[in-house]
Amino acid sequence: MTNEPLKMTTSVGTVHIADGEFVDEHGRVLNLRGVNLGGTSKIPVDRASLDPQAAPSFVGRPFPLPEAPLHFRRLRACGFNVVRFIVTWEAIEHAGPGKYDDDYLDYVREVLQVAEEFGLKVYVDPHQDVWSRWTGGDGAPLWTLEVAGFDVEHFRECEAALCRETYGRGHSSDERRKGQKGFPKMIWPTNYFKLVCATMFTLFFAGERYAPQLMVGDDSDDEKVNIQNYLQTHYINAMAELLKRLEGLNNIIGIGTMNEPSAGYINVADLSKGYDQSGEGSGLPELRYGLAPTPYQGMLLGEGRKQMVGEWSNGFWQHVVGKPDRMVEVDPKGKRAWKSKGRCIWEQAGVWRLHPQTSEPELLLPKYFAAVDFGKECYLPFATKYSAAMRAVWGSSNDGPAQPLLIFIELPPLEFSSTPFPKIPRASLPDAVNATHWYDGITLFTRSWRSYFSFDTRIHRPVFGYNNVFKTHVSQLADIKKLGIDQMEKSPTLIGECGIPYDMLHEKWEESSTFGPQLAAMDHTIRCLEENLLSFTLWNYTSDNTNKEGDWWNGEDLSIYSGDQKQCVTEADADYIYDGLRAPRAFVRPYAQVIAGKPLENKFNLQKGVYRLVFEGQGDDGKSQSNSHCTEIFVPKLWCPTDRDMKMNISEGRYEVKEEEHWFSVRTWRSNKPGSVKSTVEIHGPGLSASTAKCKWGK
Repeated sequence: MTNEPLKMTTSVGTVHIADGEFVDEHGRVLNLRGVNLGGTSKIPVDRASLDPQAAPSFVGRPFPLPEAPLHFRRLRACGFNVVRFIVTWEAIEHAGPGKYDDDYLDYVREVLQVAEEFGLKVYVDPHQDVWSRWTGGDGAPLWTLEVAGFDVEHFRECEAALCRETYGRGHSSDERRKGQKGFPKMIWPTNYFKLVCATMFTLFFAGERYAPQLMVGDDSDDEKVNIQNYLQTHYINAMAELLKRLEGLNNIIGIGTMNEPSAGYINVADLSKGYDQSGEGSGLPELRYGLAPTPYQGMLLGEGRKQMVGEWSNGFWQHVVGKPDRMVEVDPKGKRAWKSKGRCIWEQAGVWRLHPQTSEPELLLPKYFAAVDFGKECYLPFATKYSAAMRAVWGSSNDGPAQPLLIFIELPPLEFSSTPFPKIPRASLPDAVNATHWYDGITLFTRSWRSYFSFDTRIHRPVFGYNNVFKTHVSQLADIKKLGIDQMEKSPTLIGECGIPYDMLHEKWEESSTFGPQLAAMDHTIRCLEENLLSFTLWNYTSDNTNKEGDWWNGEDLSIYSGDQKQCVTEADADYIYDGLRAPRAFVRPYAQVIAGKPLENKFNLQKGVYRLVFEGQGDDGKSQSNSHCTEIFVPKLWCPTDRDMKMNISEGRYEVKEEEHWFSVRTWRSNKPGSVKSTVEIHGPGLSASTAKCKWGK
C-alpha cells in the first residue's frame, strides 16, 4: 500500500460519450457522481425582496471565494467527482437586456478554478423554477416580465403568481384565515399553472406562433422582433457570455439547456377546463394545491375580473373524489397583472374578448393552444439553436484530447409532460446527455420516509410493501435511462437532480442528530440509482443552510450539509472534513469511479457493509499494466478508517490500495488472459451498526 498526501491537480481528465456511456480519454467507463451547487444560488446574496428598484448581486453564490477550498475539499472527500453548478439568467443579465454583470462572471470563473484545483469536473446548469423570483421561483430577470407587458405589483391579488414574499395578500382560505400559517411547503410548483409563468414559457417557446402581434426591441434598436426571438436570443447570448469567461478551464465538461422548462399553455386542449387534458385526451397532469384557476380564469383574473375558483388540498377530495375541497370567490377588485396602459396579450391574440354588447368576457378560441407536440415542435428547435451557439464560443486548452462540450438535455418533468419525449438526433445535438430528474414524490411532498408506500406516476396507482416500492423506483429510473438510449441515439443518462428533504415532519431537529429516516431515504434513492448503473448529481449542497430556514428558498431543506449540524470538531480531528454533513453514511459510499470494461454491477450494501463491482472486458494480454488501463474504486475513510478495515476479494488480476487524505483509491488490473473476461471485486468493511459506533454523528 502506498501512503501519499492528497495532491491538488489541474488535470481532471476529459469526458466523452461512447455506446451510451461516459468514458474518459482512455476509453474507460466513468461513473459520475456529484452534487448540485448550491441551493442559494437561486437568490441574491442579500436575499433581496421583490422590490423592482433593488439591484441584486449574486457574487458569492454559492459561497464566498475564500471559503471555496474547504467546501470543494469536503465534496471530494465525499467521493464526488462532478458538480452541477447552478447559475441563473438573472444573475448574469439582471441590469437590463444585454447588460452583463462582469463582477459575477469573474467570480464564477474564479470559484470554478478552485474546483479544478480539487479535481472536480463541472457542468453548468442554467437554472430556473417557474420562470423567475417574481413568479414564485428563480431564473429570469425582472425585465423579461416587463417586456411582455406584465406589472409585478399585483400578481398576488390576481392569483397570477404565488410568492413567499407576497403570501398573505391572496385569496386562499389560509391567507384569509386569522392566525394563518406560513408559506405552504411544496406549493411553489403550482405557479407553472398560473397566468404569468404559463404565459412566459408560451412566449419563450412559441411566441411567434401564438402571439405574432407581440413585437419588441431594445431601446437602442429601432428594429423589433417577435418576443420569442427576443427572449431566446437574450437567454442564449447570456449563457454564451458565461461560457466565454470559462474558456481555458479544463474541468468544464458541459452546459445544460434549461432546468425543468415548462410548456406553458402549449398543448392544453380546452382553456376553460384546466391543464389536465391534452389534444389527444391523455392528460397534462396538473399539480393542484391551493387555488387552481383554469387557464381562462387565470387570464380573466389577470384583467382584474372576479372568478369562482376551486381550492384543492392533498386529501380525500382530490385523490379519491377528484374535486376541489371548496369553491372560493377571487376578486382582484380591479387590480391587474398587466401594465396600466396594456391589455392581456391573449385578448390581443383573439383568444378571448369583451362582448361588444354586454362587456362581459367571452372565450373565443378554447382550443387555441391544442394539439401541439411541445418536445418536437418547440423545445427541440430551441435546444438545437442553443447548442450551436454554445459550441460556437466553446474552446478547450486541455493537453491531449480536447474536451467536447456536452449538452445536458432537460424537458419538462415527466410527471407534468403532455407530449412524448422527442427523438433527438445526434446530428442536431451532438454530445447530448439525458439529464432528466427523479425524486420519490411521496417522500418529497410529504416530507416523510415511508418505506412501505409510494405512488407510481406512470400508471397513477399506489404501491405497497418495500420490495414493490424498490422495484417501482428502479423501474422508473430504468425508463428514464431508456429515453437516452432509444430517443437520443444511445446517449448516456445523468440524473440531474435527485435527493430527499431533511426536514422530515416526524423528526424534531433537536432529537434528530442520527438522521435515521433521512439516512434510510437517501440510501434507498442511491440504491435505486446504483441498480441502474446511473450517474447522478444530488440536490443539493447549500453552504449557508440552517435548520430554521433550510436552503433559503421556498421553505425547501434538501441540503446534504448544514452549519447547524456541525459538531465543532477541530481541524486536527480526522473526521473534521465531514463536520456538518447530514446522514453522510448514505451518500459517502464506495463505488467504482473509473471502470476498465463494461460495468454490470457497481453497488454498496450499507447495512452489511459490502461493496461489489462486476464488469467485463478484454483481458490485458500483458500489453499494459499502466494506470490508464486500471479500474479505480473510491473507498471513503468514513466507512473504512484504515486499510485494515477492508477485506478484499477479487476474482482475477491484481490490485493495490493507495491512501489519500480522506479516502483510499483501490486500483485493479486485469489478468493476462486473452479474450473477454468477467471480473468481480468485493470489499467487505464495517456494517452500518459497527460503523455507527465509531461515528460522531451516529447514523
